[in-house]
Amino acid sequence: MARILLVDDNQDSRFAVIETLRKLTDHAIEEVDSGPATLERVRRNDYDLVLLDVQMPGMDGFEVCRRLRADDRTRRLPVLFLTATHYQVESRLKGLEVGADDFIVQPISNQELVARIKSVLRVKALADEIRQHNTELESKVRQRTVDVEKLANQLRAERDILRETFDVFEEGLSLVGPAGALEVVNATGRRLYDSPLRADLVALARETIEKATACEASLMYGGRAYVARAYPVSGGRVVLFVRDITDERDREVRRLQAEKLASIGMLAAGVAHEINNPAAFVLANIEALVGQMRLVEEKVRELPGAASVAGEVGAALFEATAMLQESKEGMVRIHRIVRDLGSFSHADDDSTAPISVNAAVESSLTMLRNELKYRARVERDLRATSAVRANSARLGQVFLNLIMNAAQALDEAGIKRNVVTVSSFEDGPDVVVQVQDNGPGIPPEIMPRIFESFFTTKPRGVGTGLGLPISQGIVRSMGGDITVDSRPNAGSIFRVRLPAVAAPAVTVVAESTQPAHGYARRRILAVDDEALLLKAYRRMLGDMHDVQTAVGAQEALRVLASDRRFDAILCDLQMPDVSGAELYATVRLRYPGLAERFIFVTGGAFSTDAKRFLEESACSVINKPFRVEELLTMIESKIEASVGGDAERPPADTPVAVA
Repeated sequence: MARILLVDDNQDSRFAVIETLRKLTDHAIEEVDSGPATLERVRRNDYDLVLLDVQMPGMDGFEVCRRLRADDRTRRLPVLFLTATHYQVESRLKGLEVGADDFIVQPISNQELVARIKSVLRVKALADEIRQHNTELESKVRQRTVDVEKLANQLRAERDILRETFDVFEEGLSLVGPAGALEVVNATGRRLYDSPLRADLVALARETIEKATACEASLMYGGRAYVARAYPVSGGRVVLFVRDITDERDREVRRLQAEKLASIGMLAAGVAHEINNPAAFVLANIEALVGQMRLVEEKVRELPGAASVAGEVGAALFEATAMLQESKEGMVRIHRIVRDLGSFSHADDDSTAPISVNAAVESSLTMLRNELKYRARVERDLRATSAVRANSARLGQVFLNLIMNAAQALDEAGIKRNVVTVSSFEDGPDVVVQVQDNGPGIPPEIMPRIFESFFTTKPRGVGTGLGLPISQGIVRSMGGDITVDSRPNAGSIFRVRLPAVAAPAVTVVAESTQPAHGYARRRILAVDDEALLLKAYRRMLGDMHDVQTAVGAQEALRVLASDRRFDAILCDLQMPDVSGAELYATVRLRYPGLAERFIFVTGGAFSTDAKRFLEESACSVINKPFRVEELLTMIESKIEASVGGDAERPPADTPVAVA
C-alpha cells in the first residue's frame, strides 16, 4: 500500500480522483489545494507519489515540481502531472524537463489511471531497491577495504613475529614486495615459490597489483593441485596464500564417481529385471519341452511298426533333446550373468557381511569373461576358506579393477603366452587375494604414483586414473590394504589383504538334476503380470499340482474372494498398479491364514520399499529365472512350514470383516 499526495485547487477534481483510487486500490490518499501547501506537507511527511495539477493559482505545478527536484530530501519523490486541460507537446515536454515522471491529460479511464500510477510506483520501488543495494555494496566495499588495510597494518607491526610462527601452517603464506622479492614467507611458501610454480605466482601477484583487487589461480605441480589467492596490500605488495586442494578434489571426484556408479547400478538392476522376466518363462518352457520330448519318444515306441523307424526317429528325438538341453544350459548361463550384473547394481550399498572372497572373484571373472578371452588365459588357484567382512558388490568392484588392469597390461598380440593368475589363500589372521600377470611390469619411476588419483599410463579414453585409488579406498575401508610387487619384464602382482572373520558354516545342498515326483498334489495360485510366465507355470507344474493363474493383483483378489483353498501362492513382487507387497498386505488383512503361504518371485530391480518389505515380512523369495526342481522344492518347503507337514489340503480361510 502506497502513500499518495493529491495536489489540485479544484475540489471536485480531487474528489473524483480520490473516489476512483479508493475503489480500485488500497493506497492511502491525502490531499492539498496549493503549491506552498504541497511543499510544506512533503517536508514533514514521507510520500510514495505526488499527483500534481499543472494550473494552480500563485505557484503552478511546474514550479512545485522544480522545487521538489531541487531539494535533496524530495528530489527522488515521483511526480505525476494530472490535469484536465489539453496541453501542447511543448508543455508536456516542459513537465518532463522539470522532473515529472509522467504527464496525464484527462479525460482518462479509471483503469488506465490506476495502471499509470502503478507503473510509476513500480519504477520508484525498483529505484529504492537499487539504491539500497548500492548502499549495501558500498558498505561491504568499505568494510573489505578496512579489513585489507587492517591486515596490512598488522603485517607491518608483527612481521618479525610472523617470520617465526608462519611455519606452523601447512598452506603457503608469503608477502611479496613490488619487485617480486619475498619479504615474509613460511616454509611451505618458500618451497612453492622456489619451485616451477614461481613464474605463475609472480604473474598472479602482478595481476593483483594491476587490478588492485584480490585474484585467484589454479595451479598444478608434482601431481598435486593448488589454488593460489593474492591480496593487494599497501606499498604495491601482495599477500599470497597457496593451498593444496588435491585431497579435497579427490574426495569430490570419488563422490561423483560413486554417484555415477550408483546410476550405472540402477541401470544394471533394471536390465537384469527385464532379462529375468522373459528368461524365467523361456527356461520353464524349455524344461517342459524336455519332458514332452520324453513323452513323444515313449508314444513312438508304442506305435505299430515302430521298430522299422525307431533308429531314424530315435536319432531325431535324441538330437532335438540335445538341442533343448543345450538351450537350457545357455539359459542357465544367462541366469548366472544376470545374477552377477545384479550384484554389481548394489555397489552403492555400504552394508557388510561375512562373505567368501572366492565368490567375489568368480563373479568378477564372469563379468570380464569376454574381455579376457581375447587377451589372456586365466588360471585360478582359489584355496581360501575363511570369510571376510565386506560388501560383496564393492569388493567385486576391486577385483574387477585389478583383473581388468592385469589384462590391459598384456599385449593382445601375445595371447598364446599371456596369463592372468588369480589366487586366494590364508596368511595368518588375513585372507589374501593375488592378481598376477606376466606382462612388462611397472617401471620403477612410476611405481610410487600408481595409487595417485588421475595418474594413468593408459591412452586417453581408456583409463581415468581412478581405478586403483578407488580400489585402495574400498579395501582400506574394510580394514585391509593393497600392495604391489613388480619388476620390469617380469609382470606384476597385486595383493588384496583383508582380515579373516569367523562366519557360520554354510551347508551347500547339491542340486538335483531330476524332477522330484514324490510330492502330494497341491493347489497353487500363481499371480504375475506376465501372461507368458503364467502359461509357463501351468506347463511346469501342471503334471504334479493343480495350478490356477491370475494376471495381476486385482484378479488374484477376485479369485480369493470365491476360492481360498490354495496350498501356496506364487506372487510376483513387482507388478504395475498393485505390487506383490500390497497384495500380501490386503490378503493378510482379509484372509490371515493365507499370508503365510506366499512365495514371492522376483526378477530383481528391488525398490527401497520392496527391500524393506522382504526384510520385515521374512517371506520366502525365489529369483527368476529358476528351474522347476528349485520351484517344487520351495513350494513343498513352504507347505511343510505352514501346515506342519500335513499332506492334507488346508481348509479355506473365513474372511475377516473389515470396517
